[in-house]
Amino acid sequence: MSSTTRPRPRPVPQTGPAVWTASDLTAADWMVPVGVEEAEELEAVLTATEAAAPVPPLTRLAPILADVVARLDTGRGFCLLRGLPFDRHGAAAAEAALLALGEQIGKPLNSSAAPVARLTGPAPAEGAAGSGPPRFHIEACDVIALLCLANGPEAPAHILVSAGAVHNEVMRRDRAALGELYTPAPLLENGEPVERAVFTMTEGAFAARYTRHAVEEAATLPQPGAPPLSAGLRPAFDLLDSVCAEPALMLKLEPRPGDLLLFNPHIVWKRRTLAETPADAPDAPQEFRRLRIAMEHSRRTVAEPG
Repeated sequence: MSSTTRPRPRPVPQTGPAVWTASDLTAADWMVPVGVEEAEELEAVLTATEAAAPVPPLTRLAPILADVVARLDTGRGFCLLRGLPFDRHGAAAAEAALLALGEQIGKPLNSSAAPVARLTGPAPAEGAAGSGPPRFHIEACDVIALLCLANGPEAPAHILVSAGAVHNEVMRRDRAALGELYTPAPLLENGEPVERAVFTMTEGAFAARYTRHAVEEAATLPQPGAPPLSAGLRPAFDLLDSVCAEPALMLKLEPRPGDLLLFNPHIVWKRRTLAETPADAPDAPQEFRRLRIAMEHSRRTVAEPG
């Protein structure tokens, strides 16, 4: 891990469509309705998958997916597709269709087991209602696609926050704390030590990744040559957690079976409400499939793996 001192960028307020609060948005800002012909095209993909036949091309869905890419990169940073028949042909076919859509958006990333992960919930409570600070879907990818296969009425809402709006609120309250969040800190990622700041600017593009638990875990391990955490970092984390819990910033979504939620984790943070489970685990109140995708125009910095 490098201990070289890097110059901090001068923080400025973030602007643009990706800087939003819950009250700024209506469903029309994030919902992407799908027409009958597009749904029939995916139905053909699902049917072919079940029959182990060649998967037909997604010709009619291509313009919708191009719009999705623009929304994720330069728009609100997230969207939800509704009206596709993902939930009508079983989990295996849904996973194959999700992978086919992911290949139209970018490059699906492999995990240790398979590209598509099974997530069920509810996960153990965290944050203000649980035992520690909130944890978010912060992963080395450009898009996270969450496909809902089951979501009972008792399931908790899925919470999104705009990282740019969080950044601006921290700036308003405490500029010194914001400076701490622009300073790279040692953390553990996939068991390996790296350095990363919460907020970064790379070639004019804003990106944000918050993994407090990974920073605090790294601070408890002996790491020769690693710089110590600054005295102001934990208070800055506390302020960040407080801002992330502001009701005005939190958009609550309740996906329906068949819905596909996509978000860019560099500009939209989603609280974890689900846990990764084996494919043969018993049914749960919530069942989702997750696909991680890399896009051609990435906000990931050179300090990050993947």
